[in-house]
Amino acid sequence: MFYEYINGNPQWNLQINRQLEGIKESQKVKKDLQLAIPQLKNTKSWFKTWYDLGIMREKKEDFQIASAYFGLAQFYLSTDDQNKSSVVHKYLDNFYHAHTEINYESYRVPYQNTFLPAIKVLINPNAKKTLLIINGFDSFMEELLIAINFFKGTDYNIILFDGPGQGRALIDNGVKFTPYFEKAVSAVIDYFNLQEVDAMGVSWGGYFVVRAAAFEKRIKNIICFDFFYDGLNTFLRDFNHGVQAEIRQLLNKEAADQLNQLVSPLVYENANLSFLFTKGYENTGTDNPYTLLKEIEKHTIKNIGHFVNQNVLLLAGEDDQYVPFSDLPLEQKELSNANTLETIVFTKETGGEQHCQAGRYDLALHAIQTFLLSHAD
Repeated sequence: MFYEYINGNPQWNLQINRQLEGIKESQKVKKDLQLAIPQLKNTKSWFKTWYDLGIMREKKEDFQIASAYFGLAQFYLSTDDQNKSSVVHKYLDNFYHAHTEINYESYRVPYQNTFLPAIKVLINPNAKKTLLIINGFDSFMEELLIAINFFKGTDYNIILFDGPGQGRALIDNGVKFTPYFEKAVSAVIDYFNLQEVDAMGVSWGGYFVVRAAAFEKRIKNIICFDFFYDGLNTFLRDFNHGVQAEIRQLLNKEAADQLNQLVSPLVYENANLSFLFTKGYENTGTDNPYTLLKEIEKHTIKNIGHFVNQNVLLLAGEDDQYVPFSDLPLEQKELSNANTLETIVFTKETGGEQHCQAGRYDLALHAIQTFLLSHAD
């Protein structure tokens, strides 16, 4: 279930639901939330509240809960913040303390004179298939390890990695966000010497996985969890239609100064936009709205979707607060050459209506299992 913890703040509600997936019904967590929610006033109090709770749970060896709280604490910190790296590593350290049941091996995949951190999870020693999981705009690969329980008893082992602009690849190695994600995916496939894989992209990874599959034909089945058609559409969603049109005109004219003067004050006034742009600067290494949006507009399936000839599953949340639901038919049309194309829309009635089915990951993962099973040969 998706819980409305804070009235009028869908961004914060999504992040809390996201990090507390699987533990939010715990009595310990419910008790902590009674203390935490009234204290959340701004990003400063957000950090202090979750960090203090994380320290408390870590001392009590409630490692899974502590990991979630540190994941929340680090979320709005920029890479320039002196606390960022240490809190991220508390998040990761507690995660692995909590999940000793995961049979995994860690790797460093060579990439651009550094490396991408990767994990191979051995679910089934006799598995013949590999599922490559690609994360998104603001996540770490560890967050997606929640999926592994759904693949027990299947013919899959799983590989996850932090790609350019993601997780430790960004924070520790400085590898910046790129629209050309097929290069990172091919590097991972080459490193593990795989002849074929199935691939799932989560959130912004829904773009990355389609982009990768358009140019990397060792990918056989594609899962967009959720669909993601166009980065610029996502970044501009919270501006009114008039401002959106003006921004697009200024981008086309390459009118950098005018665009920056228009956008900067509007971003400052809107918490969701402030997060998107601040994280965008961090991911891409840009420092103003114009240069950021010029990078983000490269993240689109438009004009490349027709290269995809594999089997594709698109998941969509009707009330997705990031990806415009109206983009769905555009992506379906773009994927005109897919071998098969299946779309599942989640609503409030079915559950899973939020971005990436936050609150009901089980619905999405069961749909994914069914899709993979139907294309097992």
